[in-house]
Amino acid sequence: MEKYKFIDAGQEDIVSQLSQDETGKRQYYRPVYSLHKWWARRPGALFRSILLLAKQEGEGLFQYDDRGSISTESEYFKKHDLSDVVILDPFMGGGTTLAEANRMGAKVIGCDLNPVSYWIVRETLKPVDLEKLDMYFKQVEKTAGEKIKALYKTRCVQCNQESDGMYSFWVRHVECPHCHQHIYLYKRTLLNEGLSRNKPISAENPATAFCPRCFTLNDWDGTHDCTCKGCRFSFDPETGTYDQGFYDCAHCGHSHIQLLDTLRDGQELKETLVAIEYWCHACKKRLYKSPDKEDEANLGFIREKVQELEDNLVYPRQKILEGDSSVRWRLHKYAHYHQVFSARQLLAFNYLFDGIWSIPEEEYRNSLITVFSNSLEYNNMMTPYNYPHRKLHHLFNYHALPLTTTPVENAVWGVGDEGAGTFVNCYKRYRLSKQYCQAPFDKFKDSNGDVKTIHSEEHIAANFVDSFEQLQRTPRAAMLLCGNSSSLPSIPDKSVDFVITDPPYFDSVHYSELSNFFYVWLAELVDHPYFTAEHVPTESEAIVNDKMDKGEQEYQQLLMDVFSEGCRVLKENGKLVFTFHHTKWKAWWTVLNAVTGSGFRVIDSFPVMSEYKVNPHIRNKQSLDMDLVLVCEKNTIPATPLSLDPSDILQRAEDDFGKQLSPTENKLFLHFMGELLRTASASIEKVTYEWFYNSLVYFDLFLKKTMTNGNAIPVQLPESAQMRLLEKKGPS
Repeated sequence: MEKYKFIDAGQEDIVSQLSQDETGKRQYYRPVYSLHKWWARRPGALFRSILLLAKQEGEGLFQYDDRGSISTESEYFKKHDLSDVVILDPFMGGGTTLAEANRMGAKVIGCDLNPVSYWIVRETLKPVDLEKLDMYFKQVEKTAGEKIKALYKTRCVQCNQESDGMYSFWVRHVECPHCHQHIYLYKRTLLNEGLSRNKPISAENPATAFCPRCFTLNDWDGTHDCTCKGCRFSFDPETGTYDQGFYDCAHCGHSHIQLLDTLRDGQELKETLVAIEYWCHACKKRLYKSPDKEDEANLGFIREKVQELEDNLVYPRQKILEGDSSVRWRLHKYAHYHQVFSARQLLAFNYLFDGIWSIPEEEYRNSLITVFSNSLEYNNMMTPYNYPHRKLHHLFNYHALPLTTTPVENAVWGVGDEGAGTFVNCYKRYRLSKQYCQAPFDKFKDSNGDVKTIHSEEHIAANFVDSFEQLQRTPRAAMLLCGNSSSLPSIPDKSVDFVITDPPYFDSVHYSELSNFFYVWLAELVDHPYFTAEHVPTESEAIVNDKMDKGEQEYQQLLMDVFSEGCRVLKENGKLVFTFHHTKWKAWWTVLNAVTGSGFRVIDSFPVMSEYKVNPHIRNKQSLDMDLVLVCEKNTIPATPLSLDPSDILQRAEDDFGKQLSPTENKLFLHFMGELLRTASASIEKVTYEWFYNSLVYFDLFLKKTMTNGNAIPVQLPESAQMRLLEKKGPS
């Protein structure tokens, strides 16, 4: 019996390239997915491809023109009508599946345990009148915007004119436990690597560095130690007092003092303002200054005002929950979410809320609340500064809750187009996302590497419904649910055409922990039944998180429960298609058991590039830069058992990717893993983890020999070696 093929190898490579290009420049390729932060988003190009392949049963999506470029007449770029199709995404996350399906007119059902997911997806799919949105933004600008900008005013050191502060540079400090002197915790004293980021540090392009003794700002040409113009102290701007949790005291000479020990002894981290980057309208440039008496007085006034208004200010009082991602904050005595915001930020936020709440139409209030929420990852006291590029990093640069000892405070409203992550810039992101929804486009690189844009006649705009009956009779209907996807009683049996999703990747991203950062603010601002709890619910989240006592078995069971419900609502010949990646073999084993335990079997798979090479999801992590797309059918459909011999599995995998290209190790691994899962799910009653593990050991040895010799060499793993490896690495 010929193997079912969801996509052929040539088409697979095109989808992979489109996906990688989009992931690297999401705001440019598909602006809709920059409406609000969500973690580990998969590319829209991938899910558009999956939807079309699922519907068309593997017809070719792409053709080439006579120049060797993707043809603009390819099926992928055409207008499609999926109005007769019902799509379910039980892990809707940031809403990529639903947005791509809605764009082609499908009826969509999305569910997620996380209320932040629900909020983002609804905001993504809802239609917006851009003229009305602009009108309300300008209204808020006149009221709240001017008041917020006043909080960041400073005086230019060159022309003495009032200027707009952009970034405030703070350094956290403690007392030395030995000599009780202040120890400022910094890795370097550089604020930039020159005003021109395209030139090296030099006398013509000096870097700016603060003096570690008196905080005077100095120019540094990079050739020798910097001598402070204020106190004449000589220092190296590229060295500091703090690194990886330990600090040195220059006063008494004690070194390698653990910061956590100091905090356990009763101290708390405090902050000192050392520099301000601002925009001078008179000089027409970005400049740096040390804070002066006027700046200090302004901060003192703000702190007093916040204390005075304490009982009336709107901000979250919730505790930071225990978990793997939040452990740094809690260990460093940040027990509540509001503690990672400055007094000035809290006051600015409340000015903003007053302006937003004055908008009479709820949907447009919600739009600007979404803009505010998205800006939070740039407006807090844990955001570091990318000093070589003179821009602010966002909080979730590493898909975690990081601790920095040198936070940079953003100007909440913003200064024109300058800076990153301001309310103004996040509004522009939101507006661009809605503009894209009204007139979507697709981009690809031609054979010369030039980016081509294909404008579409489709659009993204949902009609929200509350029941399956309404879904059936409403064009472009979207039914969004917030809850446990293992129980979807509102969806009838065998009523969904395809279940297409992107489930949590084992232990890779702790969504509930991270999204609580946004949830606690949304819960203060919106009157909605999904935002009444203290935190994002975590009990039914499918994730491995040691701090929450969630292990592999819990993850497998939760995933299996959701897939089982998907199997119930899926039509008999429907498909479950989902993406997954992980380097841990045990993670794949749990996925296999979740698939087969829920009534499915894997019938095909293909790898696709879904992580950009500098994506924070894979940076410094043991993770793959590719996803495996797994295509599954119900196990009630007859299937032919396959040989369980690892060499046969490898041969089938090699036949799958054929003689193509020079496949990378990751691509070879995923092709083999896909065939391994297909083989196992066809004979699940015969397979064990020992067999699964040994098959992967066999592939590992094959890969090592192949990469060493450049040729595929048959590998035979001795039984004794298999058992030794199992004893060493086998399941607990």
